[in-house]
Amino acid sequence: MKSLIRRPFLSGLLLSLPLWIVLRNYVVALSLGLLVSFLVSMLCSIVILDRQRTNVPSKQDRADPHD
Repeated sequence: MKSLIRRPFLSGLLLSLPLWIVLRNYVVALSLGLLVSFLVSMLCSIVILDRQRTNVPSKQDRADPHD
């Protein structure tokens, strides 16, 4: 699932198929599918970056105690 989120274009194309059935318009379904998949991918990237940022020690923690 994570690899599909990292490829928003592919997931947008896959998402457009059920949306095509629901909306009965492939152009709208494709654009909506791409929009949603890029939004989900962006949110996933923001969460990953936020986790990395909180795990980085502060400047005081990184300071050399021998100085």
